Amino acid sequence: MEKNNVSVSEPEEKPINPVMINNVPYFMGISLLYAVCFTVAFYKNFIGITFPFITAATFIVCWLFLKKNEIAWRRSNWWYAAAIMLLGVSTVLTANWFVIFFNTLGILLLITVFMIRQMYDDRTWNFWQYICSMLFLYFCMVPEAASPFIHFANERKKRKKEEKKNKNIKYILIGILIGLPMLLIVIELLSSADQIFSRFVGDAFHNMGNQIVFSPNLFLVLFLMALGFFGIYSFLSALTQNNMPEWKKKESRQNPVIAITFLSMITAVYLVFCMIQAVFLFTGGRLLPKGYTYSEYARQGFFQLLFLCLFNLILVVLCLSVFRKHKILNGLLLVFSGCTYIMIASSAFRMTLYISAYHLSFLRVLVLWFLGMLAVLMAGVIVNIIKGEFELFRYCMTVVTVCYLLFSFGRVDVLTASYNTAHLGEDMSYEDVAYLTSLSADAVPALSRCEFEHEHSACNTGPYGGYTEDIYGNITGLTLEQDREGYVSGCRRCKLEQKFQRALSEAEGMNWRTFHFSRYQAAKAAEKYFR
Repeated sequence: MEKNNVSVSEPEEKPINPVMINNVPYFMGISLLYAVCFTVAFYKNFIGITFPFITAATFIVCWLFLKKNEIAWRRSNWWYAAAIMLLGVSTVLTANWFVIFFNTLGILLLITVFMIRQMYDDRTWNFWQYICSMLFLYFCMVPEAASPFIHFANERKKRKKEEKKNKNIKYILIGILIGLPMLLIVIELLSSADQIFSRFVGDAFHNMGNQIVFSPNLFLVLFLMALGFFGIYSFLSALTQNNMPEWKKKESRQNPVIAITFLSMITAVYLVFCMIQAVFLFTGGRLLPKGYTYSEYARQGFFQLLFLCLFNLILVVLCLSVFRKHKILNGLLLVFSGCTYIMIASSAFRMTLYISAYHLSFLRVLVLWFLGMLAVLMAGVIVNIIKGEFELFRYCMTVVTVCYLLFSFGRVDVLTASYNTAHLGEDMSYEDVAYLTSLSADAVPALSRCEFEHEHSACNTGPYGGYTEDIYGNITGLTLEQDREGYVSGCRRCKLEQKFQRALSEAEGMNWRTFHFSRYQAAKAAEKYFR
């Protein structure tokens, strides 16, 4: 089959790596132990301090797998481990769910790339071959979810002759079934006999029984156990299949005249657009048509430009992969990339105008960060145009990882709240406060420095609508007396206090497993505010 200038060699019967088949008890054991750790980490707690520890546990399992395969870690892969652990730590430092989601996604992708690079020779892979190989591995994990049952059944057949061991296992299981009820009775009696023992041991067993064994939470525990066990086992089993497509460069690529034709058409339009940007936008709007304000012109088409910048990046990478090298094509691609840089600059300039007029928001910071990352990625693409053997995929992985780590540790909600409160001060409107309080708990320490008076009283409650909002934002019609005691819609201080009450309730009951640094900081700031 042909795709993107590459061909896949004819499928060959390659032997499956027997390491898991020959070591079923070993891998079953570490997968089960990992599942227990996974459940302890994520049981009703996705962002607690256990997150970096389960991240480290995942790496330990991968290390044990590589050790069993007698595969040494490549020196060039150590930075993957550092990046993965940093993403795990970042999750404990922020309560922003957008960042937490992409931290988790980034960890999964980096572990996948790390293990592929350890198991396969990827030196000749190009950008799209790498993407296809990652997707191929994920698809292989689906049927491998049945591998624990298959491996266990095969192991039972192999050990059928070892009657003594089988009998011992059977007797151990019988002993556990007899011992469990006896253990519960003994713990109950000792708990009633000694209060110290009851506090440290008895209460833990009671809580486990009430919250897990005899409650609907049992389903959640079983689900997390299954997810942890089958997830890690099927991932490792898919790596042992040794069935990754063997990519090889195809000597004849597509005729570059095709690319030269459509790129010439698009580049001509881009050049006209870039001239307009230079004349009307970058000159401060002095030459704008009559009836057009500078702010109106700057706000036009920002997201369209952002999409085109990303589209241009993908198009250049595809042209480099699909078409044969040609001087005219390379020249067009360089001009095309130059136009993309002008579009990036135009988008960034428009966004700075937004910020100067309407101040910061999470989305505006995200867009500026994304444009900066695109600019660095385009630099790698330009190098790849000039120097064909440049390893573009590794460059892109490095750039995206480093840029995202900066964004993840940047705590954008803190930056947004600090910037807006510093620039608006007492002039902050209720709508501004409402937006800032919609941010994550990261923003609470910055918001706690705001000092507003209550803006409702017996004479002016009417203009605010005569209703209140509870701490969850539910609107309830109340009498005037209740308004004075509740949170009045339209009152900036009430809106802040709602946010601080939520911060206190989210941090309430945190323990060694559910501790979260951002929520802890928010609760401390809220306590100080109410003091």
